[in-house]
Amino acid sequence: MKNLIYKILKFFHLLPLEETEFQSKATKEPTIYKLKPIMSQYEYKFYNILKELEPNYAIIPQLNLASIIYKENNNRYYNDLFINIDFAIFTKDLKRPLLLIEINDATHEQYKRKDRDLKVQNICNTIGIRLIKFYSTYPNEKDYVLRRVINELNKQTCEIEII
Repeated sequence: MKNLIYKILKFFHLLPLEETEFQSKATKEPTIYKLKPIMSQYEYKFYNILKELEPNYAIIPQLNLASIIYKENNNRYYNDLFINIDFAIFTKDLKRPLLLIEINDATHEQYKRKDRDLKVQNICNTIGIRLIKFYSTYPNEKDYVLRRVINELNKQTCEIEII
């Protein structure tokens, strides 16, 4: 009886959001989707530090570059923009990105990740938005993080053209 109820719930997609199972038509094997946190514990700690800037700025975690960057005339490598940045700091009204922040952990030492990081840096350089990096191997205490971010925000001299 319990199995029958489960199958009915599954059929009508009434299972809890935390775990939903779908059957792939190609492989006939079930695929299980589960919710996951938007940030790692370290990123969440970092976010709580950055939130102190919120009276003057908007802090957006896990921002996809394609959300803020448009690639003109050449959609061939548009996938380069489907990369998440750990944090973006915007004007309070969310109209203009001011600074992007990446937290580099041990995964950034892998060859593919280094290549990805170089692409991100080149894209940021091309559009004129600053990208700063913090390293998880350092303590990144609150005063240090805020001082460094504020210093970078104060260096904003160029206007970023928004389409």
